[in-house]
Amino acid sequence: MRYLLLHGFSGGPQSLAEIQAVAHDSVTPTLGGHLATPVVGGYWDEVERLAELGKDCAGLLGYSLGGRFALGILARYPERFEHAVIVSAHPGLKTDQERAERREGDARFVQILRERGLTAFVDAWQALPLWASQGSLPEAAKQAQRELRLRHDAAGLAESLIQHGLGEMPDLRPQLTEVQTLVELVVGARDPKFVALGEELSGLMPSSRLIRAPGAGHNLLLERSELVCGLVLRENAL
Repeated sequence: MRYLLLHGFSGGPQSLAEIQAVAHDSVTPTLGGHLATPVVGGYWDEVERLAELGKDCAGLLGYSLGGRFALGILARYPERFEHAVIVSAHPGLKTDQERAERREGDARFVQILRERGLTAFVDAWQALPLWASQGSLPEAAKQAQRELRLRHDAAGLAESLIQHGLGEMPDLRPQLTEVQTLVELVVGARDPKFVALGEELSGLMPSSRLIRAPGAGHNLLLERSELVCGLVLRENAL
């Protein structure tokens, strides 16, 4: 099965290398604002751009920011895909107040990117509690992730936060109830916020199941890549 693979914020196609190795002939675009790819518009503009790039794919996989775009693709095209793997993804904030608070938080990172540069941003981003579970990973893996983040352009990441941040994303819950795709929702057991969101999503989409990765946190591409690869391998073996 050919997959459309979508990486997370400050990652890139390289983040999905292990999955690409088992999802042969996959399509792995760079998200807007990352590396040399410009931001072409708001959330739905990026959803449509990515959906067009993956028009020949029967499988869909997205992590974090890529997972949010993958959920948007499923919302727009509820019957297109045979299988989807959604890793640590948010379906959208519910209220204007929540969106305003998130925009305010993202604006602080935009300010760091614009005034202090990429290295200062990466230092601040990697210090977030969200990544605490990565402390026990091999230093080589953490350094490779840092080097990938430092390949980006500060202005591009700032524009991604401004145009594609969670505060700019609609609440997809009403549309996701129509999704007919077999969806596997994968979360780390040490990522309680996204465990709760995964439980909510699994109750919304009729053909979905929730998988909790023991001992892992948010970035399952890094912490439990074998689990994510196994889900793709199984579908390709059918």
